[in-house]
Amino acid sequence: MSTKRQYRTFDKQNEALDFTFSYNDEETAALHTQLNNSSAITENELRRVSLWKSNRVLSVPPATLEKLNALATIPNISLKDPLVKDVIDQLVLAQGIGFPMASSILKFIRPDLFPIIDVRAYRALTGTKPYYGTYNYKKYIAYAEQLTDLARQLNRPLREIDEQLYCYDEKHNGKI
Repeated sequence: MSTKRQYRTFDKQNEALDFTFSYNDEETAALHTQLNNSSAITENELRRVSLWKSNRVLSVPPATLEKLNALATIPNISLKDPLVKDVIDQLVLAQGIGFPMASSILKFIRPDLFPIIDVRAYRALTGTKPYYGTYNYKKYIAYAEQLTDLARQLNRPLREIDEQLYCYDEKHNGKI
C-alpha cells in the first residue's frame, strides 16, 4: 500500500518569504540585464536561458522570436492577452522547450508578468507535485495569477516570489 506524501504549503499569514535565492548567480544577473524588457531577443539568447535552466538544445522559429520581441515591449499587457497565449503555445511547440523552459524564457524577458513554473515553487504554493506531462497553458496562467496575487499581498516583486517559494520548498519539503 502506497501513501501519498503530504507537502507543506506556504502560509502567507504566519510565514515569511525571506530566503536568499542563489542559482548560477553570475549568469542569472547577466540574463536579467540582457533580456529584461528587451525588444531585440535572439535565438542565441533563448539558448542561454535554456542552458541556464536545464542544459538542453532548442530551436525556435523566427516568427516565434518576432512575437516574443513584441511581447517584451508591450506595456501593461495581461496574462490573458491573446499574444501571451500565442507566444506560450509557440514556445512550447518549439524543439527543446516545454512549459518550465517557456516560463523561464518569459521570466527573463518580462519578470513583471511571468514567473517560472517549477516543481518546487508549484508544490510550495499548492501542496501538490506537478508532473511534466500535466503542464498546460491553463495551469500555467492560473499559477502565474496566484503568484501575482501573492506578490501584491506580500508587497514584493513578482520576480522574487517563485524564487522564494522554490527556497521554501527546498527547506521544508526536501527532495523532489
